[in-house]
Amino acid sequence: MQGRRFISLKWKLLGVFGGLILLLLATFALFNHYNLERQYHEQRVAEQTRARHQLEGLVEQSRTELINLAQLLPALSGIRDAVRSGSPGAIGERFSPLWTSLQVDADLALAAFFDREGRVLHQDHLIAPPCQDCQEIRAAVARVLELERPEVFIHCRRSCLIHAVAPILADGETIGAMLVGRSLANLVLTYRGISRMEVAVLAGDPGRDAPPDLRPWHEGGDVVAITHGERTLPLLNAAGALAAALGERLPVQTAAGRFELMPMPMPGETLGRGPLTVVSIADVTGARQRIAAARLQNVLIGLGGLGVFALLVMAVSHAPLSRLRRVARLLPLLAERRFQEVRSHLPAAAPQGAADELALLERTTLVLADRLERLEADVQRQNRSLAERMQELSVERERYALAAAGANDGLWDWNLETNQVYYSPRWKEMLGLAPDAPAEDPAAWFTRVHPDDRAALQRALERHLEGQQPWLEHEYRMRLEGNGHRWMRVRGLAVRREDGLAYRIAGSMTDITEQRRIQEQLRHDALHDALTGLPNRTLFLDRLRQAIFRTHRAGYRFAVLFLDLDDFKTINDSLGHLQGDRVLVQAARRLEGVLRPGDTVARLGGDEFSILLEGIVGTAEAEDVVRRVQEAFARPIRTQEQDVFVRFSVGIATESGVDASPEELLRNADTAMYQAKRRSRGGSAVFDLSMHTSAVQRLTLETSMRRALDQEAFQLHYQPIVCLQSGRLAGFEALARWPRVGQKPVSPADFIPLAEQNGLILPLGRWVIQSAVAWAAHWYHHGGQDRILPVNINVSGHQLGDPGLMDVVTGALEAHGIPGACIKVEFTESAIMENTERARAFMEALKARGIALCIDDFGTGYSSLSQLRDLPFDVVKIDRSFVRHLGGADPRHEAMLRALVSIIRALDKSTVAEGVETRAQAARLLELGCDLGQGFLFSPALAPQEAERLVASWQGFAPAGDGSRGGDGPDLG
Repeated sequence: MQGRRFISLKWKLLGVFGGLILLLLATFALFNHYNLERQYHEQRVAEQTRARHQLEGLVEQSRTELINLAQLLPALSGIRDAVRSGSPGAIGERFSPLWTSLQVDADLALAAFFDREGRVLHQDHLIAPPCQDCQEIRAAVARVLELERPEVFIHCRRSCLIHAVAPILADGETIGAMLVGRSLANLVLTYRGISRMEVAVLAGDPGRDAPPDLRPWHEGGDVVAITHGERTLPLLNAAGALAAALGERLPVQTAAGRFELMPMPMPGETLGRGPLTVVSIADVTGARQRIAAARLQNVLIGLGGLGVFALLVMAVSHAPLSRLRRVARLLPLLAERRFQEVRSHLPAAAPQGAADELALLERTTLVLADRLERLEADVQRQNRSLAERMQELSVERERYALAAAGANDGLWDWNLETNQVYYSPRWKEMLGLAPDAPAEDPAAWFTRVHPDDRAALQRALERHLEGQQPWLEHEYRMRLEGNGHRWMRVRGLAVRREDGLAYRIAGSMTDITEQRRIQEQLRHDALHDALTGLPNRTLFLDRLRQAIFRTHRAGYRFAVLFLDLDDFKTINDSLGHLQGDRVLVQAARRLEGVLRPGDTVARLGGDEFSILLEGIVGTAEAEDVVRRVQEAFARPIRTQEQDVFVRFSVGIATESGVDASPEELLRNADTAMYQAKRRSRGGSAVFDLSMHTSAVQRLTLETSMRRALDQEAFQLHYQPIVCLQSGRLAGFEALARWPRVGQKPVSPADFIPLAEQNGLILPLGRWVIQSAVAWAAHWYHHGGQDRILPVNINVSGHQLGDPGLMDVVTGALEAHGIPGACIKVEFTESAIMENTERARAFMEALKARGIALCIDDFGTGYSSLSQLRDLPFDVVKIDRSFVRHLGGADPRHEAMLRALVSIIRALDKSTVAEGVETRAQAARLLELGCDLGQGFLFSPALAPQEAERLVASWQGFAPAGDGSRGGDGPDLG
């Protein structure tokens, strides 16, 4: 130590400990703060990535579900056939029973069917507006129909929906499209439940710099969907514009805490006001508080370190002997492994520059303490490592035991090298074995597999072990320990070496017996009628298709019977639908009882049944089956102490030797059935080609008639009515005509009955009333009000069911400003007899307006003289069949006409003779006392302008001599 400059230990300790403590504190604080920030950043990045993947997965799942629904639903319950027919009513009848369950099970808010031209045939909606009001949806439907592939998109109107449009295919062609929609709110709620974050969906351009409009979408804002708006909206408002943060995290701090907003674009195509942006909001208040707490902890540690430093400075200021005593007190502590305590009382670094013996002693003591502590730390580290490993093994064993005990599947592990298999207790329990039953070889498994399934299972196992299949999955039957078999599904995965050779395979076995039973039941329900248990239309058409295929064999023939229960609506209306269902069930059982083995009876829907007779010799055999059906239903059906007699109208169609589809054959039988029903209810008819031709012509005529009504192609012609005594004009009868450009005009005898059957008689009749009143008003205003030429308007019996008919008549009179005397209303006898009470009420209303009433075609119907006496008629029009035989060889015709005219005059009513064709007939009618005449003798029915010229040039008529023959045409009604 001589020759070296002596430096006091106090200053040495002050310099060394001061610098060391400051360095350690700064390093610790920076390192701790960096780790916390890095962990926080990594956590938030992972959170954002997971949220994006969850959102994309939910959207893709919803897309897949909606496309599957749009493609599957048309195949159910005959919906595809209803779409092919283009009948909204048929679609609604088949789809409406499914709609309620689809709202609950599939969260559907919208379902719509379109035809090939994109027109809406039927739609059901919960919160969505009608499809025909949206051009974007119609355009999407048009694209799907054009490209024949499904399309999924998001569209917002009053609410945002995820839509899927899929073409409806039948026989290789697109017959329409189906649109289904699910509310975006369901997706948002599901996403929130998974991510556990508040969510907001915003509309508009996500790249704009302006803040979003936080009003709801239906109020013109950008908020499409939001969870807990009272907490979420203030955060969105505080965030401002989201454009710069798209795909990033945007921190927001409010009085409620600190949050991070993660804007993401909504996956998928969006129609309307631009793409959607999903904003996930995470509460990071706790994480930021932990970082702040860590910073405070660093400060406290620094303060503690400074306190220790102060104590050390005080300690080194003692005399050198004090230092020596301190070292002496610390040496025993090493034996007690109190290394930290020894180190806390000694300097941690070797002295720089001058040193002394005490410094060397302290240094030696510290080195010894360090070595002993490292040795102790190595021993403890090894002990901890061993304990942790043992704990991990214990946890793994416990986890595996719990998984094996709690799983419903049986687990197995096959060591291919030793050919030993481990079977879990559950595996054994599934087969009825005791948990401790000895079973370690593959034979315990494969010997129980059903012999019919064993080879397929072995092939599946070999393909997987050879690498041809990525995993093992197969279904088979296994014999139980007692009796019987159960269906099992095995799954497994092989473990392979680097050369690809499998040395171990493990997996599970699941009991799928109940699942297979449910699948079989669903397959049965899809092909059978739920009420009667009979095959439905789908199964019947499939068996009919097979029968058509068998006709290629020589001598094979079959027949299709289409049965319709007559007047079944009366049973439902009188006894109720429950009893009506019981009638259908008993009818189904009787139909099954009259068939031969191998024949098929099916319920097509409602009160319609069909029978497939296979292997028949000829049509006579099918007619024999029809006779057996009629005999079977000659007995009443008993339902709740009520005997119900039912009968079927039956149509028969046989294979014709030419290729025909099942649908065409069923249609032919249906056409024959309607032909039989028109002949007489309870009868039968055999289809021939003329029936189909007639049906097609009838459909074509009906379509043309609807188009003619829309285009106002009908015309009214006016046939004059003449006073036989004075020869003056007494009025006109308005007669409907249907001219067609470039074609032959359609006779009223053809289109009037058709209009009565399809309901078009109501709009046609209203048009006739309005047009006839208009011309009556023209003659009234221009011909002088002192001489009224009334116009007779025919009213069909079907029009009496129109509740607004009287309003039409009254409105037309008031619109043209003419009295009721300007028109007369004609009824036929049959119309009055079918609707006596309704006709009486309507006639009384007409009489109250001053309108005269006529009974048309009198003598040809079923009315009685009491009806002629009691009903308020003013004019009786004698049918042309009485006039035609005047002057003939049989005097009884004239006698009958004379008596008829006498009765009418006795009742103080006027008479009009229809079909007057010769002057001789007119003269004889005048002699018999008939007042007025109408027929081709005077004029055929004329167009309005021609009738007006006739009025202007009329010079009177004298019924003397003979003239040319003619005839008036049919009239309306």
